[in-house]
Amino acid sequence: MSYKLEKTFLSLLIATVMICVVSCSKTPDTSGPDNSQTPTTVPDSDSDNKTDEEPATNKLISTDSGSEGEVVYKVTFYTVDTVSKQLTQSVSAVKGGASLEPIKVLELVADSLEDSSVSISFDGAYFDQRGYCIIEFNESIKEISLKDPVLETLILDACGQSILDNIDSPGVIVRIGDEAYVTDQYKFDKDQVYMDM
Repeated sequence: MSYKLEKTFLSLLIATVMICVVSCSKTPDTSGPDNSQTPTTVPDSDSDNKTDEEPATNKLISTDSGSEGEVVYKVTFYTVDTVSKQLTQSVSAVKGGASLEPIKVLELVADSLEDSSVSISFDGAYFDQRGYCIIEFNESIKEISLKDPVLETLILDACGQSILDNIDSPGVIVRIGDEAYVTDQYKFDKDQVYMDM
């Protein structure tokens, strides 16, 4: 009798498993509403606002500055802590035109150094045909090099990094006036890249 009971129990167990398997694999009812619709996706909010994004090189804050065509830029620039002999980072707002000019960034560096009684000036800053930013230091950089070579290096680094962080350029070339950069410490070729991305 126990054999018969075991056989019945086993048959019931197999039937139950079969019912579960069949009911789980049953195809959905397509007679109701249309189930062939693709699921809706929520668009990425960043992709919808491409026109609202700040350009990486311009760091636009506001175009409402009063003068026609004038723009205000948020500029991250570097200066030198003359006590610790390290670069420090600062942020400032700068007014400009359709694009941020390199000389405006360099003026921030020079102004911040004035606070530490270090005077540097530039003859100009512009791009060559390859897009490299050329920084033309005034002759005053030679005096700094003579007195404090570490400070000279920090000034070059502050200017170069400030340009690369704010201006779209593959690198920075430094000169003294329109000539090659030559001081007591450095001798660069006229078109030698001092710092690049």
